[in-house]
Amino acid sequence: MKHKVVIHAPIEFVFEQLSSPAARKTWTKEIEKIQYEQPRAEKIEGASFIQVQKEGAMRTSFHGKNGVIAEPETYSYSLESKAFKMVITYHLEVVQGDTQVTQTYEIIYLSKLAKIMGKLSSKLTEKLALSLLQQFKTHCEIRKAQAPPT
Repeated sequence: MKHKVVIHAPIEFVFEQLSSPAARKTWTKEIEKIQYEQPRAEKIEGASFIQVQKEGAMRTSFHGKNGVIAEPETYSYSLESKAFKMVITYHLEVVQGDTQVTQTYEIIYLSKLAKIMGKLSSKLTEKLALSLLQQFKTHCEIRKAQAPPT
């Protein structure tokens, strides 16, 4: 699935908000922790991390791995559980002084049951992905407005 949004902030600022674990925790309310195996590895291709999310009363841990990182145009990573692997890619480009973000989700199901459950919940998954992108847009625009002028 693919979604696009225009964020009223410079591309470098938007990229930093994507790549920073502290920022990701702010605009993705479900995330409790993102911990890389190596300090300051968030912009290194292939770097591994653990992401812990809280969904209701449940906590879920995902094994994550950075994918393609080309600052400031592309930031991607994968999250894997026992049921699926999700590859999330953000492509950024400057459009009339703002930043257009294209978010792509690719989900690979690791069992037949997970594939069936994924098909049944595909509309909800798409709605959540779009909501996440909107949260990111709001986060960036508020943070940029609060930042001191450069």
